Amino acid sequence: MDENSHSWSPWAYRPYCAGTQYCVFTNSMFRGNHGVSIITTSEIAASSPDLVAKLTSVQAGTDPAEPPYTVRDIPGKGKGLFATRRIARGEVFMEDYPSVLADVEFPGKVRRDEGQLILQRAIEQLGQSEEVLSLARSSTTGAPVQEDVMRTNTFGITIDQRSRMALFSKISRMNHACNPNAFTRFAESTLVNRVIAFRDIEPEEEITISYLEVGLPFSERQQALQNRWGFQCTCELCSAPKADIEASDRRRERVRAVRQEVLEHVQRRDFHSAIKLNEELVELIGKESMAPHLGEHYEVLARLYLAATDLKSAKKYAKLALVDLEANGGRDVYDSVDELKQLLEW
Repeated sequence: MDENSHSWSPWAYRPYCAGTQYCVFTNSMFRGNHGVSIITTSEIAASSPDLVAKLTSVQAGTDPAEPPYTVRDIPGKGKGLFATRRIARGEVFMEDYPSVLADVEFPGKVRRDEGQLILQRAIEQLGQSEEVLSLARSSTTGAPVQEDVMRTNTFGITIDQRSRMALFSKISRMNHACNPNAFTRFAESTLVNRVIAFRDIEPEEEITISYLEVGLPFSERQQALQNRWGFQCTCELCSAPKADIEASDRRRERVRAVRQEVLEHVQRRDFHSAIKLNEELVELIGKESMAPHLGEHYEVLARLYLAATDLKSAKKYAKLALVDLEANGGRDVYDSVDELKQLLEW
C-alpha cells in the first residue's frame, strides 16, 4: 500500500514507529502548507481527539504578508531577527505554529538510534523540512542534525495537561537576552504561539526573547544557558557593572522569597498580609523589568482583595489587569479575561 495512502487519514503518511511505542504522525497540510509532526504513542494519540482535530486543521495562519522583521546574519552569533519598522509595545507582530511536537518522555523511553530515526522522519515529512534543519544548533553536543536542532530549539508547552516539547521554526530565529524586548504567549486552544513586543522596538533593533524562566539571578542564568545551549550570555543585563548585577540579584532573590511568602499567607487565609507582600512584589518586578506587563500580577491582587471582601479594591485591580491583559493578547491568551469582566459588573 502506498505510504501516502488516504487510509492513514487524517495523517498524510503511515505512522512511523521504528519498532518503538512512539510513532510519528504527520499532517503536511497543517495551517496551509506549514505542516506538523507529532511524536507520541498510539494510545495517547487515540485518547486526544481535540489535539488531533487541532493538528489536522488546514486553515492558514494569520501572519501579515509583510512582517515587520527580517532575518540577518550576526557575526559570531549566527542569525537573528531584526525589526524593519517600529514595533509598538504590546503589538502582536508574529504568530507561529509548531512544526514538531513530542512528548517530553519520548527521549528517555527509546534508544538513541531509534529516537534519531523517529526525529529524522518527523522532520523529513514536513513541507518545510529545510527551514527546520537550517535552524541554529549547539556546537557542543556533536549530535546528529535532527537531534541537535530539537535539543537547541524546542520550547516546553502543555497541551491537554500533558507536557510536550515544541519546535516553532520562526520563533527559533530569535536570540536570547535576559532583558528581552519581546515575549511569547502560547494559546493551547489554537496551538498558536504569539510574539508580543515587551516594549517599543525601534527599526534595525534586534528582536530578542528570554529562553529561560524570568527572574533567575546572574549565576543561575549563565549556568542554565551554558548547560542547555552552550553559550555565555553577554546581554546588557549580564554585561552590567558588578555592583549593578549584585543589586539586580538581590531584588530577584527577594522576588523569589516574596512569592513563597505570599503562598504561605494565602494557605493560612491571611489575605491582608498576602496583599501587602504582593504589592511589594509588583514594585520589585517593575524595577527588574521581569514581566512584559503587570496584568497577571494585578489579577492576583484583584483576587486577593476579593478574598479579603474588599470589593472596591478588587474592582480597581481587576480594571488595571484587564487593560494590560487585553493589550497583550486578550482572551486568546488569558483565560481569565471574561471572569475579570464579570467581577467589574458586581
